[in-house]
Amino acid sequence: MKRYSGVCDIQVFDMNQVNYIKQTVMFSQRFPSEKIAIIAADGRKLSARWWQGANAFEHSVVFIPAFAAPQAYLHCFAGYLAQQGWGVMTFDYRGIGASKDDQLDSFVTLDDWVNLDIPAAILEVKRRTRTRFLGAITHSVGGQLLGQSPACQSIDGALFISSQRVIPKLFEGISRLRIHYAYMVFPILIRIFGYLPISKFTLPQPCPSKALLQCMRWGRSGIFTDINGTNVEDRFADYKSPLIMLTISDDYDYASVAAVEALASLYVGATVRHEVINPLDYGLERIGHFGFFHRRAPQKLWFQVEGWLKQLVSEHSLI
Repeated sequence: MKRYSGVCDIQVFDMNQVNYIKQTVMFSQRFPSEKIAIIAADGRKLSARWWQGANAFEHSVVFIPAFAAPQAYLHCFAGYLAQQGWGVMTFDYRGIGASKDDQLDSFVTLDDWVNLDIPAAILEVKRRTRTRFLGAITHSVGGQLLGQSPACQSIDGALFISSQRVIPKLFEGISRLRIHYAYMVFPILIRIFGYLPISKFTLPQPCPSKALLQCMRWGRSGIFTDINGTNVEDRFADYKSPLIMLTISDDYDYASVAAVEALASLYVGATVRHEVINPLDYGLERIGHFGFFHRRAPQKLWFQVEGWLKQLVSEHSLI
């Protein structure tokens, strides 16, 4: 067994990434999906979408999305998997996308996403399918959150796409400077305005301020802690299923190889496999942090990744 060595993905986004949200909706309509509401244990309502693939009762997956990224950017790949027979769930964390609530979002922390939102999404898939294999596909901060969540013990196999730790020393050059910029400037803007303004120099979508500040503490300290400052890194050992970590070779701004390996090193109870995706192998110049999910992503790439998902199903069947 090879083991490789989040903290959150505080990013200065390219505003072109916002267009992915508009473009993915059209593609995902090729396979019918159901817009649903998930009720978390504390009664908070979350926006979600469910694809009932033909083999959903055999194998289903739940997507754990990136930070401040509405679920719509995942819908192209979700629709593709559903066409291949998978049951698929996407959702918005509270305070994000269609799960926003202006009266409640000022209280939202990452603890809520970890302990309430992710478990609610996973429980909903289990309720709908009682599937034999329940997998998780995480993107970016999703891999950090899943390992802290008690629901990780319900997952039979996971595929992490560009999930990492955003500690400055794990990045180089301009990429490291961008992270330092975010950690220095974002808290100042939050103190001035009471929230982080949307712009091409910050984030393209609103995000609960407490969650954002907690995420930046993870990055500056290099330690995952709850909202009270308690170290929670031992929780990652509770995940004991197979795990495939994917690094995009040109995603050096947000998920460098070192950053992905640093997150993988916390999953000490898992069998970890690390794959590196090179855009040139799929006829692309760039993929970056969000390009994998774009509707124009090569089907060869998605076919390859679905193959890795099927390997997770096979490994689970042998346990």
